[in-house]
Amino acid sequence: MADPALDVLREGVVRIADGRVVALNGAAAALLQVDAERAIGAPLISVLRDHRMERAYLSGEHVELETRGRTLQVAPFAGGLVLRDVSAERRARTDARELLAVLSHELRTPVTTIRSVLEALRFEMPDAQRERFLERAEAEAERLVRLLDDLTVDVAPPNARSVPVRALVQRAESLLASRLEERCISLAIDVPGVDVWCDPDKLLQLFLNLIENAALHGPARATVRVSATPASDRPGWYAIEVQDAGVPLEADVLDRLFSPHTRGNGATGRGTGLGLYIVRSIAERWGGHAWGRPLPAGNAFGFTVARERAATRA
Repeated sequence: MADPALDVLREGVVRIADGRVVALNGAAAALLQVDAERAIGAPLISVLRDHRMERAYLSGEHVELETRGRTLQVAPFAGGLVLRDVSAERRARTDARELLAVLSHELRTPVTTIRSVLEALRFEMPDAQRERFLERAEAEAERLVRLLDDLTVDVAPPNARSVPVRALVQRAESLLASRLEERCISLAIDVPGVDVWCDPDKLLQLFLNLIENAALHGPARATVRVSATPASDRPGWYAIEVQDAGVPLEADVLDRLFSPHTRGNGATGRGTGLGLYIVRSIAERWGGHAWGRPLPAGNAFGFTVARERAATRA
């Protein structure tokens, strides 16, 4: 029979005798998606419908498993099972891990820049050069604060304005100079007088991620190209692409690379596999989209961004 006395419990409780269910509370019926009255007297496996839970009961072993779209903790006791839904806790833990991974990925460039400036300031240099170094460190420190504010609060940032694309690409090139030099990568910028409407910090993040990916995952001693053209499928928007000279990938492989913690088969180093995931998240956040496509000799990764404020409302 259903056991009203146990209905005060949030956990599901199933009482068992001779391999059959003799009682269960409302929480157990809901978690197992069964009718409580019809479950009484039924074989245990026909109620659980999961051999892993049945094995846990028979072995007395506590387990955690995914079933019926939930994450359940299964705790056997003499004559029954206790079922606890921990789905929300596991989602919260996963979200926290994801946030930390994104923070780690996105804070790397400003922190590296500031550290490099501090190391350079140990040496004698002209006052004008010292001032340029300090201005660069200050700008990256301010961007670091904005990144922290934005990544830890899930709201759209109120910092959108008209942004010259070429200047942002050149800033990304400057910040990635050591990476590009290590692999003898040159940057070709085909962005003639293009301004877009967005948060400049977010646009800089996209360029840093895409240009660094192209430099690291394409061949050394190559050219990475950045272009901006009117979006063919959306008036009032630009399509911006970063093209590498690597081995062309299949379209479905390119799309999978936008999933979190996914890296290409030939990826080396200590990358987190979050760069393209962040690119797509930012582009979608301002109403655009992101993609990857194979080229005859390389791959292109791109995103759309509005030319002006009015286009974001279209």
